[in-house]
Amino acid sequence: MNTPRTTQRRPARQSPDYADPAYWQGTIKMSLSKFFVLCVLQQKAMHGYEVVQAVERTTGGCCSPTEGTVYPMLNEFEAGGYLTSHTDTVQGRARKVYAITQKGRDAFQTAVGAWMEATDCIIAGKAAADATARPQGTAKCCSE
Repeated sequence: MNTPRTTQRRPARQSPDYADPAYWQGTIKMSLSKFFVLCVLQQKAMHGYEVVQAVERTTGGCCSPTEGTVYPMLNEFEAGGYLTSHTDTVQGRARKVYAITQKGRDAFQTAVGAWMEATDCIIAGKAAADATARPQGTAKCCSE
């Protein structure tokens, strides 16, 4: 005998408000977090909380990832070979210290190029939007 199954409906997912600056700021900051983690680790090996502080300091508070977002990111980078880690004991407490590898340095340089291209596109897009006449050409990222 078959028992009828009841299905529960999930609440509809609300669309983001694309006109809200907070949406774009959050999206951009989340994307930049990985970039800045690799950036600060080029200066010296650090434990997770130091990485959080260094990113916040380096960006003047613009990008301030939480420990809850940084540790999974560090683990992902380490699993991919972009970072290595070792354990240090400080005041009787074990801390995992992360160091960037050559693969991580190469990835950061690739990221720099991608962000520079994106920045050029943003500047070109803003200039086009500000112009009263239709621009002659379009930015590379907008025409592909």
